Amino acid sequence: MINYLKTITFCFILFFLSPFLVLARQAPLPPDLDTYIHQVLKTFDVPGVSVAIVKGGKILFAKGYGVRKIGDSAPVDENTLFSIASNSKAFTASALAILVGEGKLKWEDRVVKFLPWFKLHDGYVTEHLTVRDLLVHHSGLPAYANDMLLFPPSTFTRKELLQKLKDVPLQHDFRSVYAYDNILYLAAGEVVEAVSGVAWEDFVKQRIFDVVGMDHSISRFSTLKQQANVAYSHVKRKGQLTVINNFFEQNIGDAGNPAGGVASSAADMAKWVLTQLDSGRTPSGAALFKSAATEELWKIVRPMPITKEPSWLAPNQKNFYGYALGFRKYDYRGQQIVGHGGLLTGFVSQIAMAPQLKLGVVVLTNQLSSGAYWAIINHILDYYMHASTFDWIAGYKKEADKSIAKQDSVERQKKKLIPDTNLKRSLPLSAYTGVYQDRLLGTVSILKQADVLSIKFLKSPQLDATLTHFHGDLFKLTYLNTNRGSGPILSFALNPDKTIREANFISTFTDADSDWENIVLKPDQEAVIDTNMLREKVLAAFDKQPTGTFAVAFRAIDDGETFLLNEHQLFHAASTMKTSVLVEVFKQTEKGKFSISDSIKVYNKFKSIYDGSSYTLKPINDSEQDLYSKIGLKVTIEDLLNRMITESSNLATNMMIDLVGAKNVMKTMRSIGANEMKVLRGVEDGKAFEHNMNNMITANDLMILFDQIAQGKMISKKASDAMVAILSKQHFRGIIPAGLPADVKVANKTGSINKISHDSGIVYLPDGRKYVLILLSKGIEEEVAKRTLSSVSTYVYRYMMTK
Repeated sequence: MINYLKTITFCFILFFLSPFLVLARQAPLPPDLDTYIHQVLKTFDVPGVSVAIVKGGKILFAKGYGVRKIGDSAPVDENTLFSIASNSKAFTASALAILVGEGKLKWEDRVVKFLPWFKLHDGYVTEHLTVRDLLVHHSGLPAYANDMLLFPPSTFTRKELLQKLKDVPLQHDFRSVYAYDNILYLAAGEVVEAVSGVAWEDFVKQRIFDVVGMDHSISRFSTLKQQANVAYSHVKRKGQLTVINNFFEQNIGDAGNPAGGVASSAADMAKWVLTQLDSGRTPSGAALFKSAATEELWKIVRPMPITKEPSWLAPNQKNFYGYALGFRKYDYRGQQIVGHGGLLTGFVSQIAMAPQLKLGVVVLTNQLSSGAYWAIINHILDYYMHASTFDWIAGYKKEADKSIAKQDSVERQKKKLIPDTNLKRSLPLSAYTGVYQDRLLGTVSILKQADVLSIKFLKSPQLDATLTHFHGDLFKLTYLNTNRGSGPILSFALNPDKTIREANFISTFTDADSDWENIVLKPDQEAVIDTNMLREKVLAAFDKQPTGTFAVAFRAIDDGETFLLNEHQLFHAASTMKTSVLVEVFKQTEKGKFSISDSIKVYNKFKSIYDGSSYTLKPINDSEQDLYSKIGLKVTIEDLLNRMITESSNLATNMMIDLVGAKNVMKTMRSIGANEMKVLRGVEDGKAFEHNMNNMITANDLMILFDQIAQGKMISKKASDAMVAILSKQHFRGIIPAGLPADVKVANKTGSINKISHDSGIVYLPDGRKYVLILLSKGIEEEVAKRTLSSVSTYVYRYMMTK
C-alpha cells in the first residue's frame, strides 16, 4: 500500500512538473533562427537586418544578416548603425525621467515654466500643457503637424520650428484624441536642455549612451555619414529595390533629433532593452534612472485605436493598445508588450519587450517593410511564450501583397490629368517670379532661367523644384531631388490689376502630402534674395538723400561673402576710431605693459598734435559726463574702456590714447591691412581739426577690423571675446540694431558729429551665423542719416535670412 501511494505521488509530481521540465530543456534560441531570418529577407526583399534578443537579464543574441547596401558586399553585423527613427522618442522620455529622478522637474510641470516663449494656437492649452503631455500625442494638434519641415529637414532651428506652432489651429480638444506628432518631442528636447543646461544630443550621449554602454550609437543624425559601419536606405520604385544614397541629407536634420535622429545597432539596442527591462539598471550595474521611472514610462496615458486584424494575422489581434511616455503598450497572446517602432525613408525598426518574461527583441532593417520586422518579432515571441506555431512570413507577405494591389488599383482608377492647351497663362512667365512668404515654409523664391521657372524653398532646400506650366495659371512641381516622388501643383491667384495676389498648392491631383494645401505663398515686396537686389534697394535708399555721401561694407563671417559700396571713400572717423583704440589697449595688455584692472588717475588736460599746446574737454560736448566728476580720483582701465565704447566717452578716449599712443594704434591697424585708416589724435583737438589733421576711416578698413574681432583673431581669441563683450553693451543703438529684430545681438560702435553719422559692428543671428556691417554717411542731418542707414541694416539682415 505504501509503495502504491509512493508511485501515485511520484506520477502526480512528474505530471505537475512536466511543463517546467520541458521549459528547462528549451533551447536558448529558436531553432533554425538564421534560416528563418534569411527567408524573411528573401520574401520581403530586404537588403539587411540586424536582430537582438535579450532574456533573463542577458543578451542571448545579436547578429546581422544581409548587406548594408545593395551592390556592395559589406555585410550587416551586430554593430552596424541603422536609423532607428521614432524609437528615438524613448530616449527623450528617459532623459526627462532622469531629470525627474534628480528632482529638477516633475512630469506635471507646465512646459512654459521651462520654455516661456512656447506658444500653441490656443492660449489655454499653452498654459496647461505639461511635460507629460509633450510625449503622448493628445495636445489637440493635427496628426503629424508641421512634419514637412522635419522630413525632409529644413534649416530652421529647433526653437524656430516650435515657434511656428502658434499658427497651427488645434484640430481636437485638448487631451481627448490620439493624434501622433513629432514636433512636441522637439519641445521635450528643449525642456531637457533648459533644465540640464546641456543640449539634448549631448545629454543623451553623456547621460544615456555612455552610462548604458551604447558605444556605437549617435544622437546627432548629421554625424551618421561620418561613421564607418552604416546601413544605407532602400526603397522600392516600380517594384525595383533602389538605394537612396542621399538619405543622410534628406531623411531628418539635427533639429528633429529628439523625435527621430538616433542611429543605433542591434548590440547597443540590446543593452538599451536590458536596461529598460531591469528598471533602469544597466548591464554594468549602473543606475540610469530611479526604478520608479519605469512605471511612469510604461504607463498608458492615451488609449489608441484598435484595428481588426485579418484572418491571416489573427494571433496578432490586440485587446488593449495605448501610448505611454515614448513607448507603446499592448497585449500579444496574453502577454503585456512594451515597444515602439520607427520609420524614416528606407528604414524601419521595432522593439518589443515582454516584461513578465524578462524578454526583449530588437529588429533593425534598411528597407521599408514592416512585415519583415513583425514576422521576425512575432516568431521569436511565440517561441519563448510556447505559443502554437503560426506562419508569420506568409501572413505578412499576404498583407504586403494586398497593400501593393490596393495601391495599384488606386493608381489605375486615378483620373489622368491632361492639361487644357486652350487655357493660356494670364501673364508673361517673368511675372510669376519674385519672393514669397509663408508662415510655415518661410521665404520662397520663384526664378526664371531661360524659359523655365524654378522654385526655391530657402529654408527647405530638399523641396526645391522646377515649375512646368500645366494650364492657365497652374504649374506642376518636379522636385530636383528625384527621390522625393511627385510634387503638387501650384496655382496662382491674381489681383484685378493682374499682379500676383497669392499662390496655393493643390495636392489632390498628385501623390504629394496634403500638408501642401495649407501653404499660402504671399508676395513679399521687402525681401532681398541676392546681392543684386540688395544693391538695388541700398542705392534706392541713398538716392532719396541726394546731398549725402554713403559707404557700405558687409562681410558674412561663415562664408566670406561681401557686399561693398564706396568702401574706399574717406570719412571723418568721429567716434568709430575708438574701436581701434580699444584694440591697442588689449594688445598692450597682452604684452604685459599693464593690466586692465590697473587704475589711472582721471585728468582733463591734453596736448594738441598741431603745436603741443594744451586743451581740455568740455563736459557739455561729451556724451558721457560722469567721468568728469572723478577728476583727481583713480578708476580702472577696464572702467575707462567701457565708458569709451558703450557711452562714447571722449575723456576716457583721450586718456586711453595717451596711455597707448596714437602711433601704436596706427601701427596695429596697418598690421591687419587697414591701410587707409588714420588715428592721429584724441577728441576735441580744435587746432588739429582746423588744420585738417583728422582721424579718418573707410568702410573697408573698419570691415577688416571688425572681421578680425568677429573671427577671434584680433590679438587673441580671449581678447577678441572681451572686446565683443564690451561692444555688445553699446548704449547707442539707433542705426544697425534699430533695423533688426529684438533677438538679434549686435556688438557695435557708432560715431557722429555735425552731419556725420556712422555705425560699425558685428551682427549675431539667432541661428548662430554672424556678419560684419559698416555704414558710413556724411552731408545729411543725423536723424535722417539714422533712418536711412538703419533701413540698409534691415535690407542686409533680410538678405542674410534668405541665404
